[in-house]
Amino acid sequence: MKRFLTGLILIIVAVAFFACGDDNSLEKLRENELAKLDVFIEEHYPDSVAKASGLYYIEAIKGEGDSLKPGDRVQIFYATWTIDSILVDESEGYTIGHRFEPLEFIVGTGGVIKGLDEAATYMQLNTKSNLVLPSEVAYGQNGSGAIPGFTTLLMEVEVYKVYPF
Repeated sequence: MKRFLTGLILIIVAVAFFACGDDNSLEKLRENELAKLDVFIEEHYPDSVAKASGLYYIEAIKGEGDSLKPGDRVQIFYATWTIDSILVDESEGYTIGHRFEPLEFIVGTGGVIKGLDEAATYMQLNTKSNLVLPSEVAYGQNGSGAIPGFTTLLMEVEVYKVYPF
């Protein structure tokens, strides 16, 4: 029994040790993300200001009509890159100048990443915008699929159709 307790204590100490190391690693990953983000914003959008959530919304072409509201069904064309310029997702054909199939979602329901859901509320029909999405409004510290945690994403979004709620 004494040997079992000693082994159990060693396991608990090892887990605690490695858990502390993970927190430090997570902090470093977040610091690296923020450093890249600061450089990117300064080089590409120096006059932009982050929203309270951390999202940078840069309107390239103003749309028409009312801004989208929670509950509106919307279709968009888009492309998404990492801050390191790696294309990770797009509506089919978008980056080659074709628009085959838009992405459809309902604004405000969490059907897309948090930053895109928020950005939609600033947009109208035919709006074209550039979004800079820090990880806290994208895929967070865990990432998703091929997108690692603490990755800032860049999106180009065009509102194609709106079906008001």
